Amino acid sequence: MDNQTIITAAALILKDPVIKSVTIAAGGTVSTILNKSHYRDIAIFLPANWVTSVITLKGCDTATGTFNPIVFSDVSAVTIASVAASKVIVLSDLAKDAIAAVPFIQLVSTTTQTDTDKVITIVLKR
Repeated sequence: MDNQTIITAAALILKDPVIKSVTIAAGGTVSTILNKSHYRDIAIFLPANWVTSVITLKGCDTATGTFNPIVFSDVSAVTIASVAASKVIVLSDLAKDAIAAVPFIQLVSTTTQTDTDKVITIVLKR
């Protein structure tokens, strides 16, 4: 195998999407922790049982630390506008830049997610 083949194969591996999920428990507002270390592009797939809500993000440098709101330099929250169930959210460049250096995040619903757990699929790409 020549060097060009190895480089091409490595490039393909690095671009493959990784599929993860987080859960907001019934009656809750904060998701489980998403480890997005080494990933920049994020797509959030809201489930059919999602209760319409604004979504904000919390972040931490470790999985076991204190998660704090992620804000822009003007101290306004990184926010995803009120969104209904069964939607796919792709973060804007501004939002991606804001969370790029934050390895661990949580999604925060401004509305309590009632009835059943909400399992949110996340697709990550480098």
